[in-house]
Amino acid sequence: MATCPVIGTTNSVLPPNHPEVDLNVDGQTCPVVGATTDHHHNLDKHPNIPGLNSTEATSCPALKSAVKEPKAQELDDAVCPVVGTATTVLPPDHPDVLKAGPEDVCPVTRATVGHHKNNVVTHPSVEGAAKDAVCPVSGQGH
Repeated sequence: MATCPVIGTTNSVLPPNHPEVDLNVDGQTCPVVGATTDHHHNLDKHPNIPGLNSTEATSCPALKSAVKEPKAQELDDAVCPVVGTATTVLPPDHPDVLKAGPEDVCPVTRATVGHHKNNVVTHPSVEGAAKDAVCPVSGQGH
């Protein structure tokens, strides 16, 4: 399971009620999260679940257990009802969300500030880290 470099999600499965989309056709953009098919050829559609009305990823028993895995806990993952499992840690170079209003929307992920208040934390600065330093939690290099 790969980690998205933008939102940190490890989920690559679209929800059962996701509209049909040909992921092999580049240039399409999701109106909800702003993702483009150019960068998302790795997605799969979840099998249909008759009678399911919820769009919440938390309804999935497989996702519930995935979030409880030690590695997920170590990465401070949570379940987002839109994108599935996602990191709650903003990258070190993320703009200060305290300077934004609750109605402001992220131009990259389309997330609203008010909706994510108290659900995300800013990653500590890595300015003092060595050039080849590696994060002890995610294993990603600096």
